[in-house]
Amino acid sequence: MTPEERSDAPRRGRGRPRREGADAQILETTLAVLEEKGYSDLTVDEVAERTKVAKTTIYRRWASKGALVAAAVATRVTPFVPPDTGTLEGDLLAVATRAYAILSGDLGRIFAGLIGESQLDPDLREILLTSTRQRRQIYEAVVKRGVDRGELAKDVDVELLVDMIVGVLWNRMLITRAALRESLPHEIVQVILNGVRPR
Repeated sequence: MTPEERSDAPRRGRGRPRREGADAQILETTLAVLEEKGYSDLTVDEVAERTKVAKTTIYRRWASKGALVAAAVATRVTPFVPPDTGTLEGDLLAVATRAYAILSGDLGRIFAGLIGESQLDPDLREILLTSTRQRRQIYEAVVKRGVDRGELAKDVDVELLVDMIVGVLWNRMLITRAALRESLPHEIVQVILNGVRPR
């Protein structure tokens, strides 16, 4: 075959074309298996089988089971930009209410299971830590805004204050199993402000 004939020959495609909507289906199926069986019993093989997608295709998009699960859970978490309410109390209440909304619903139960599993899975633990750091940066920005307004002492421990906002919710969900009553965000904010307002 001459060079000219080779250039005119139809080119063979590389691999199977990506199925439209496959990514969304994979992530939805991952969540379904996660809720049915938990992280430890979830396998990429089962996700591949249920979605009729090759396992290698899944691993090309998500490098590990932990990365796949993190991406699936992220589809349930809507982006959050804390509103500037004009007051520290309003800003903290927005943050606390957001945390409450996540932890008191289905996502809270999923996160609780993942936290337990992460104690034995370094890959999952690092993924959860990365996700937690990203959320904390948003909360820390709210606290720093309060400092800039003069509503908080300049030497306030920002990280500790964030711990106090979300730590109560996590403690009740994971340890004491106390009810996450709807009024809890407001109560947390009031307790915090009574202790950290500048004197």
